[in-house]
Amino acid sequence: MTDANDPAKKSAMQRFLGMIEALGNRLPHPTILFIGLTLFILALTAIFSALGMSVETPTGLYEINNLIGNAPIELQNPRNGQVYATYDSGWQYLFNTLTPNFVNFAPFGMVVVIMIAIGVAEHSGLIGATIRKLVTSVPAYLVTPTVVFAGVMANIAADAGYFVLIPLGPLVFWGLGRHPLAGLAAAFAGVSGGFSANLVITSLDPLLGGFTQPAAAIGDGLLGTDFAATMNIATMNYYFLIVSTFFVVLIGTLVVERIVEPHLGTYSPPESADVPAMPDGISADETRALRKAGLAALAYIAVIVCTAIPVDSNIPLLGVFSTATLPPETVEALVARYGSVNLTHAPLFHTQIIVTMLFFFFLIPGLVYGRSIGAFANGADFVRTMEKATVSMAGFIVMVFFMAQFIAYFNASNIGIVIAMQGAELLEKMPADSTGGLIVLIFGFVVLSGFINLFMGSASAKWAILAPIFVPVMMTVGITPAATQMLYRIGDSSTNLITPLMTYFAFVITVGAKYRPGFGIGSLVSLMLPFSISFMLGWTVLFLLWAFAGLPLGPGEAIFFTVP
Repeated sequence: MTDANDPAKKSAMQRFLGMIEALGNRLPHPTILFIGLTLFILALTAIFSALGMSVETPTGLYEINNLIGNAPIELQNPRNGQVYATYDSGWQYLFNTLTPNFVNFAPFGMVVVIMIAIGVAEHSGLIGATIRKLVTSVPAYLVTPTVVFAGVMANIAADAGYFVLIPLGPLVFWGLGRHPLAGLAAAFAGVSGGFSANLVITSLDPLLGGFTQPAAAIGDGLLGTDFAATMNIATMNYYFLIVSTFFVVLIGTLVVERIVEPHLGTYSPPESADVPAMPDGISADETRALRKAGLAALAYIAVIVCTAIPVDSNIPLLGVFSTATLPPETVEALVARYGSVNLTHAPLFHTQIIVTMLFFFFLIPGLVYGRSIGAFANGADFVRTMEKATVSMAGFIVMVFFMAQFIAYFNASNIGIVIAMQGAELLEKMPADSTGGLIVLIFGFVVLSGFINLFMGSASAKWAILAPIFVPVMMTVGITPAATQMLYRIGDSSTNLITPLMTYFAFVITVGAKYRPGFGIGSLVSLMLPFSISFMLGWTVLFLLWAFAGLPLGPGEAIFFTVP
């Protein structure tokens, strides 16, 4: 990066990353870039539509919608091909959706809500004191793997890892005297790069499995097998996901400490950067305030636990977010799909409820700490901290407005689906009649999945299109549906870190700019590219070793099978 050590002492990798950053940062301001990309996509829709471009997929026929034309357009759900909205013209679509695209952009409201609460915790002094306490109690060598591991495990709670760990990772590293952008990279690598790794089953597992099962039925019809009837859509990748968790932590830690931090060099906060002073020791008053804030946090957690107890009660909050509140028809559907109902199916784990709970988790202890330490003399002081947190989000809000338009127009155009199908046709031509050919096919599919992820952000939407094509194709060469799904997940997770279409990309840039004014797309891509490459190559090699060792991906799920 720009504050790295003497160029003469840089390694080849550092020079390469510096070149990537320099090239990327020659691009306009991220907001201007998204404006330009939006205009470019609109122009492409007119050109491709005039050429009559369309593509047939297993979920239906998709035509390029001209978003700046007078012809009627239809918006289709790529998961099933169904039309969910129609407009008399592309212009009507543009003028009708400008505000909804922004307001309904999922990360926007959630990020602002969480950042208000984190702002209270930060400006009250709670986060700084907690980090100083952490510095004195946790071995320094465990900090990086802990941050990466926390990011991976945060995927249990949907997108909560982005809201919480992306802002906190830099603070933790800065508290240790390390480069805050290295902390940002560690947190982002865990949360986004580790999207397809976990120690427990997450909502993504059955979601993807729900597309794999009918795709396997197509292959069953061709080969006379019975994969669709016997697979468990929630656990088919579970064993490998557990191992992948430790893989992501190991590789993420090595990349942070061996590549990213040497490349970043020593951090000196620019005068214009909004960086807290380097933490020092913790006073007796801060210790007492921390104790009070900790007790408040424990009391709040106890209340949350009570909401998840599966009882039907008239006591306020008791069991209100538990599985006991699920309608009978929902319980029946869950039992039919998973065999039983567990805590992760409870309303407690719904994204909006998690966001609200996280809001109060930071707000309440922050308020208690601020009152105890004297940071909040009155209500006005408390309100000002929330206002200050909101002001710091101004750049993010402006960027998200244009980013939301770009993503919405790209999805509405169907250009991403055309790219996906062209890639699918290319991969189908690859030979797989030998061990070497099989390895090439596996690597090719992982790379293709990662490449398509650069143009289509939704993991489930992509898999809805690709699964009916590749699951049967891979079955014909002896690769099971569970294995094909896992390979897709490896490629998809690996490039989450470098695609601007990832919905939290703008938020990560905003956090980085807090520590380095001018931090842009090139800065973030150069920071995360070593993770992306390492994850894709290393994860695929791990998969191959797992496969040729004959280990199962999940309960009863092999990787290879003998084609009848």
